[in-house]
Order: sequence, then C-alpha cells, then structure tokens
Amino acid sequence: MQEHRTPQKNLHLELLDEEQRRRVYIEHMKEDFPPAELKSLEEIEQGITEGCYRILGLMDQNEVIGYACLVEAKDACLIDYLAVIPERRNSGAGSEMLRLLEKRLQDREYVIVEVERPSLGKNEDEVILRRRRMGFYLRSGILDTGIDVRCFGEGFRILEAKRNETHRRSDIIQRYRDLYQCTLPVALYGDYIQTE
Repeated sequence: MQEHRTPQKNLHLELLDEEQRRRVYIEHMKEDFPPAELKSLEEIEQGITEGCYRILGLMDQNEVIGYACLVEAKDACLIDYLAVIPERRNSGAGSEMLRLLEKRLQDREYVIVEVERPSLGKNEDEVILRRRRMGFYLRSGILDTGIDVRCFGEGFRILEAKRNETHRRSDIIQRYRDLYQCTLPVALYGDYIQTE
C-alpha cells in the first residue's frame, strides 16, 4: 500500500464519543495490541464513566486516524494505548499526536508511558518491534526513567514526558501506582502491578 502523507497542520485531537470509541476498539485496538495487554471495552467504558479514563482521537478533518487512551489521577496521566491506523503510519502522524498530547497535558505534572521491554521479546522480530516503539518515544523527547515494572505478567519500562524538573524515582512509581489503582479493583491491583 502506498504511504499516505498528510500536512500535519490539519491534524487535531478530539474526545471520542461512545460510537467512535466502540469502532476504534473493534477495528483497531484489538489488532494493535496483544489480548493479554488490552483492557476490555467494558473496563474502558467503566473508567470513562468514573472519570479517570478518556480516549482522544487524532483527527484529520472528521476521520479518526489515530487514538490515545489516557488514565488520569490527581496530577498524573498515563498514556495507556497510543497508535495510528495502519494506512497512516510512517507519515509523521504519530509524532504529531505526541506533540498535540504534550500541549494538551501541559498542566499535568507527570505524564507517564509504559513500553514493553525490548530485552523480554519472545523472538528477534518482537525484540526489533519493541526497540522501534521505545525509539519512537525517545526520539519524541520522552525520557527513559530506568524504572522496570511488571503489569499483568508483562515487563515494561516506564518513560516520562520531560518537565521543568526531574522527578524522583519513588515519586514516579507512586504516580504509576495511583494511576493503576483508579482503573483496577483492589484485589487485582496488588497481584498484577509490581515494580522491579
């Protein structure tokens, strides 16, 4: 398929309505993320109802070409899922989405991203894919905190958007835990979210 490039100035973020969220989940999220890492649509909708979760669409006019799922608690935000639809990848849309998110989340003291640790890939192709994902964030100015965690058995590295000051490791870990506590039942939280 031929790469589709769009002038990035046309792109903007928009809060998705229930029908748009459902379509994005069924048509894209289920393909973009492994089943073990993907929350159910019901869990996502529950988080939205409770006010700690939202899904923003990267819009090119009225077309959703990417999405960012955000968990929010207190002064922190976790970019839970972020992807561009396949037809628009490698066009600069992902970098533009991160730039727009940074602008939108500038009032948040902590903006956290979790990325699968490349060294834990099951084969060479997976290691390469994980390196590419991490490289995307690092090239976009997101910082590697050096903090490793296990979430539902999967190993992740915690990254953080650059702010005016560097946050302490213990503060980043506490915000990460706060973010997961607002989306998981207490019984699941203790068993499935661990720092290494």
